[in-house]
Amino acid sequence: MQDPAEPLLPVEPDRPSRPGLWASVAAAGLLLLGLAAYWGLGREGSAPQERPAAGTADPSEARAKGAKPDSKAAQAPPSEIGEERQARELYLAAEAFERAQPEDPEKRMLRWREVVTQYPTSPWARKADEKHRAAAASLEALLAREFDGTRQSARTLATAGQFAEGVRTLEAYRATQTRDILKRRADVEIVALENASRLAYNEAASRARDLAAREDFAGALPLFESVARGAIPEVATRCQKAIGQLKEAAAERNRFEATRKGEEARRAFREEAAPRILGLVRARRYDDALSELGSAAGAPANAGIREEIAAERASVADASAFWGAFLTALRSRIGQETPLLLVDGKKLNGRISRLQEDRIVVENGEMTTEAPLDRLHPDLLVGWTLGRTLAAEDGLSYVKAALFFFCEGRDDLARLYLATARELRGPADAAEKTYRGGFLRAAAGIRK
Repeated sequence: MQDPAEPLLPVEPDRPSRPGLWASVAAAGLLLLGLAAYWGLGREGSAPQERPAAGTADPSEARAKGAKPDSKAAQAPPSEIGEERQARELYLAAEAFERAQPEDPEKRMLRWREVVTQYPTSPWARKADEKHRAAAASLEALLAREFDGTRQSARTLATAGQFAEGVRTLEAYRATQTRDILKRRADVEIVALENASRLAYNEAASRARDLAAREDFAGALPLFESVARGAIPEVATRCQKAIGQLKEAAAERNRFEATRKGEEARRAFREEAAPRILGLVRARRYDDALSELGSAAGAPANAGIREEIAAERASVADASAFWGAFLTALRSRIGQETPLLLVDGKKLNGRISRLQEDRIVVENGEMTTEAPLDRLHPDLLVGWTLGRTLAAEDGLSYVKAALFFFCEGRDDLARLYLATARELRGPADAAEKTYRGGFLRAAAGIRK
């Protein structure tokens, strides 16, 4: 038999008290911290260490001797420590290059830029960026000094209006440069001079427009001529075009003025001088008529119609030539028995005794008769002249006859002999013009 005091079922042990439970948890935590510290120290000891500098003891020896390691090195990742060292080395190399070659800012900028681009997060990158900026400013000043002389020369030329020469100076400078930045500076300055040349044209065009509006073309022309002398090719072409337009406008104005003055002179000559000259030719005073026509052609007031007056004078000269040829034939018959046909159809028989200024004296026995020259029949005039003192086969002879009868007021005979002159290919065009629309034709209409 069992002891009554012994239970039947296994007896559950008594639960520990709450203070004892917390003590157990604390002991377990200490054990885990110990293990973690052990493994961490083991990994740190296995990582590659920086080689100690000369004269510095090995870190393991320091730890063995109880020396306290650098707290920053213990906390920073090993990779970051290596990048900083490499950034520092690259920075120091760039710094040494700057001391060795201070006159070459472009290469110095490349060295500092290399530090910035390879290690952008390093403190050395910030220092290198400051150095890069300083080198860039130094380069900027160097290039400015190098380019300033050429730029000032080009601008001096432009100030004198020699824009094309200034551009050529810059283009020659650009062709000798190897630095792109200087080439770009030359390009910028070239564009500035080209625009200045265009602006000079615009200013000249504005002033010329005002002068042309007042028809002062003579004052507007020099504006474009001055700009064209030193302009770039594009502007020079535009100047020449504007000069041509101004000259054409001036010529048109001059033609208009000449036409207006010509019309005034033509009207005055037609109304005042032409009737007087027509009276002279009708009286067969050809020398007086030719003299007056010559004086009128030389008068400044008649400059616009000088050619027309000269053509009219040539026609009167042809008429005078026909009359002179008839008088020559008449003189050759003095002393001869010759019947004279008069305009009324009657005949005057007898011997031509003498020729006076405006009449002919005929003797028939003891009777003397005077016949005015203007009473002689046209057939007599033509018959004694054409084929005798004027060649019958020459068209010019019939032109002279036509103009003579035109001056006489015989348009029917003038038309007849003009037609004959054309058939013989005589110079009938000028005579036709005088006959149909000359000053004497107009005067004949006024007299009627």
